[in-house]
Amino acid sequence: MMVRCACWALLFLALPTTSLGQAGSLTEASLDSLYAPLVYLMHEDEQGTYPSLSVEEKRNFLRRFWARRDPKPKTSKNEAEEQFNRWLGTVNRTFAERGASEVPGWRTDRGRIYLEYGPPDITLSRRGMGTTLPFSVWKYTQGRDRPRKYCFVDITGFGKYVLVYSNDPREPSRSDWRQLLGDDGYEDALDF
Repeated sequence: MMVRCACWALLFLALPTTSLGQAGSLTEASLDSLYAPLVYLMHEDEQGTYPSLSVEEKRNFLRRFWARRDPKPKTSKNEAEEQFNRWLGTVNRTFAERGASEVPGWRTDRGRIYLEYGPPDITLSRRGMGTTLPFSVWKYTQGRDRPRKYCFVDITGFGKYVLVYSNDPREPSRSDWRQLLGDDGYEDALDF
């Protein structure tokens, strides 16, 4: 199992240079690895069909998926795919969880938010002191009427940050997030 995890991690770190222009030569396992993080971008009509497809149908699904998002379809590059692959490389290098069970960065809360919305415009980070856990607040302000905040807390003390609060109505907040941050952290997160 450890060898499989290490190979998976290497594949995801290599993704920024992988494009669907090379999909014709990729194995089914490689195609599945390219597909997995796309769950955060999928429209409702794209969900649930991929697993039952043949290898060639999977290649076509991935090509159509990115063609649908191509902002400049008449050019040879797909800027949306390239940007997503850059972000994917970033989250897998930055937010991967090591330890007994390896979790690629795209499967973490911070990785998910980053892949959905891009890098935050502003961040606030606090190291844990006393009984306060380390936390980070990401703020997205560009092109929005109301800034969105996402607060992540390292609940283990070993770098496993989970989303505990957001003012984004699509994201649930934990009822105990104030206790997790402590009074000072709670005020800092709200005032940020």
